[in-house]
Amino acid sequence: MTNNQLRETLELIKKALVKVGTELSKRGIDFMLIGSAVLPLLYGVNWNVHDIDIFIINKSTVTEPELFEEIAKDNDWDVGMDMNGMMYYEVLVDAQVVRVDLMENLLDIYIPEAMISKSLRIKVNGLEIRSIRLEDLLVLKAREASEEGDEFLSRIAEMLADPESKLNIDRKYLREAINYYPDDKDAIERRLEKSGIYLE
Repeated sequence: MTNNQLRETLELIKKALVKVGTELSKRGIDFMLIGSAVLPLLYGVNWNVHDIDIFIINKSTVTEPELFEEIAKDNDWDVGMDMNGMMYYEVLVDAQVVRVDLMENLLDIYIPEAMISKSLRIKVNGLEIRSIRLEDLLVLKAREASEEGDEFLSRIAEMLADPESKLNIDRKYLREAINYYPDDKDAIERRLEKSGIYLE
């Protein structure tokens, strides 16, 4: 994608995030950004973001589906379920559809309380939004143990190794984030180092 296309995509992502974030906040639903949209929004990295991953903190789409379906209905968004039973919205922005996945601690997804408490706050088009850090995202991708996750880690490793890239990580916090998952600690460390992201 060209830089112009990436900028246009980022604007769509921002608008969709603000639309959904505003509606969730109105209803007292706490959430934070957890997917690759973190890269352009927090770190200014040119990244082709396909959809938005939002982690729901204090409610559940599983036990309270009506609440989330009502939000979609009120805003004329399509709502669906992925193969893992996670709900998503399809939000129309500037004649384009942006998918917003509503995730929670279910099946393979687990965001510990410590990660939530260390989240950052960012302003997106005037709306304050909580977001995980890049170090958290690296740990989640390594724990995911998927081909897509490995590709993500390798691309980030290349950027970290590039002296012209302004991207860097806090290795002390990265080690702390790995320790949020004691049962998976060794596997996460191996996967990160295999991708070229070193802990020292």
